[in-house]
Amino acid sequence: MFTAILQVFGRILLWIYNFCGDYALSLAIFTLLIRLVLFPLSYKSKKGMMQMTSMNEEMQRLQKQYGKDQQRYQQEVAKLYEQEHVNPMGGCLWSLLPLPILMGLYAVIRQPMLHMLCLTQDEIATVTETLSNLGYTVAQSQQAYQEMVMLNWIGQDQTLYNAVADAIGSAADKLQVISFNFFGINLGEIPDWQFWTWDTVNWAHIGLFLIPIGVTVLNFLYSMYSMKSNQVKTSESSGANNPAAGSTKAMMYLMPLMYLWFGYSMPAGMCIYMACTAIFGALENLIFSKFLNKKFAAEAAERQARIEARRAEEKAHKAEIAARRAKEEEEMRKKGGKRALKQAQKAQKKRDSGAGQVGVRRYARGRSYDPDRYPITPYRDPQDVLDEEALELALAKKRGRRPAAETEEEETDQTVQAVETLSEGQQQSPDGEITEEGEN
Repeated sequence: MFTAILQVFGRILLWIYNFCGDYALSLAIFTLLIRLVLFPLSYKSKKGMMQMTSMNEEMQRLQKQYGKDQQRYQQEVAKLYEQEHVNPMGGCLWSLLPLPILMGLYAVIRQPMLHMLCLTQDEIATVTETLSNLGYTVAQSQQAYQEMVMLNWIGQDQTLYNAVADAIGSAADKLQVISFNFFGINLGEIPDWQFWTWDTVNWAHIGLFLIPIGVTVLNFLYSMYSMKSNQVKTSESSGANNPAAGSTKAMMYLMPLMYLWFGYSMPAGMCIYMACTAIFGALENLIFSKFLNKKFAAEAAERQARIEARRAEEKAHKAEIAARRAKEEEEMRKKGGKRALKQAQKAQKKRDSGAGQVGVRRYARGRSYDPDRYPITPYRDPQDVLDEEALELALAKKRGRRPAAETEEEETDQTVQAVETLSEGQQQSPDGEITEEGEN
């Protein structure tokens, strides 16, 4: 099914080629049509990126204010996104959606026999075997682009074309010669960067050598312009730097280097497609910036005005607190003199010690919070044998009285002493009355 869908795009590319008669021009027109189809997705992606960069200054303020408290920082960022109706993944999401389509188009250009000429896999295998018998074998490094290489050979030699047509039989009417010539450069060949190994130096070799370099330069300029066009500046601010500017710049330099490597490992026709993609992408960014920059600049200006108003309100609130404290100190000075003033200053100093502060919330744990007020009880293993006498002694000392065991022992001694005294000096009468010895 996926092959059938790609063959639709391949037939469109073949129709464009038959109309204009030039492979490079047909690739440019085909790329332009695809960019027009993906225009709404590209617009949403650009809108999301510009919306994110327009809030860079506010994000930096939150980072500076709540940087040490990451949980609070994440909460404030989520609140900011909700207030501004921003989806932080919007720009990335819409930019990822066109990738499957672009990768499919890459397969269309890379396999022209399968997608443009609509040959089956068995017929392509027959073409490969036929060319191999005639001494044309695709190198191992060119296996990924063997269809372009074989179609290039067939288009340059009529004998090869006739042999292949006879080999595939009834499918010969599908076979078509495609000229990869572009100003004397064969776009079906893979550029060779090892110029010192050239046997002959001519425009065909030089042109192939320069195409990947030109594609790399175009993609570097496109990346630089795209990153610059994402910035939104207001009259109040010259534009805040993106917190992810470091990674963005790294990608700006890394991606063109990847294009340079791609350019020297695939046929030059693929480089033409990448160059057209960069050119039309730059034109899209120019259009998007023209329409979106004014909108997001106005929103950024309104956001900056709200920030300034909030800062002024916080400053006035702090000034009000300072004035109230000064007034209280003056009243206490008049009532209680220096001693009361010193006590008030001491209490204020204790409140301002910072022990109760959490992040930017100065009195989150209370104005008089003391971390040493309740000492930490050492851990005791529940399996350990409890010394009840030592525990009772400690509790008794804490309550300010002797242990119950000592008190009970003392009471017992007093009782025994009283009984002994009674037995020595007194006797009890039969009716229960106690009489002294010697009385009748």
